[in-house]
Amino acid sequence: MFLKRLLPLLLTVLPAGALAAEEEVEKVSLSGTVETLACAAACGVCCPSYSIVDTSGTLSLQVGNSFVDWAKISDDGKVHQISGFFYQTSGQCGIGECTMFTVEEFDKQQITEPAFNAATGTLDIQSVVINNIDNSRYKVSLSSPFNVYSATEITADNIIPQGGGCSEESAICTDGTLCVSYFGIAGAQGPEFKSCETPCSQPGALCPRGQSCITIADGPGQVCRVD
Repeated sequence: MFLKRLLPLLLTVLPAGALAAEEEVEKVSLSGTVETLACAAACGVCCPSYSIVDTSGTLSLQVGNSFVDWAKISDDGKVHQISGFFYQTSGQCGIGECTMFTVEEFDKQQITEPAFNAATGTLDIQSVVINNIDNSRYKVSLSSPFNVYSATEITADNIIPQGGGCSEESAICTDGTLCVSYFGIAGAQGPEFKSCETPCSQPGALCPRGQSCITIADGPGQVCRVD
């Protein structure tokens, strides 16, 4: 039986308060343009530095924290593929609530889609993720007629919390963080370190509620940490 992959564009807009710290982060992917915003300095005001306007022109996401360098794509008028998640934080001066959007990556090269070989009756899959933590999730059989070229296994041992080291190839950072590389006190002459962080060095970056942006010298730099 010929198996086709269905990739619907799922865009979920969450109301304020919908993301609590203990809930699983819902990833969002969309296509749109990036615009620079001016921020009014006033207590209680949400202060995004960028907005993402989707291709329909009806949706505008207010960008707070980011894992990307916006200078490369902001105000260029081009449509970009963007992915990230919503999070809750406070307005300026710690007053009020803001629902902001964190951008994890843009214009990422897509994994080659599965290819069905009618002659051999096999389906070539470039990459799969095997989740051994939540048994209720979908499972993929790696036996014939599937040819799987790479697989990432998710277990309790390789899920790395915020601030934890992620140098191991099997390390998977917890939701809301990315594996950040940096050098220690010895500089570029010394070893490279990696840890799962939420960077907050970009203009307008806001840490999730209950966290603050701090600077770790000789470490990952400006990152969010639990208060």
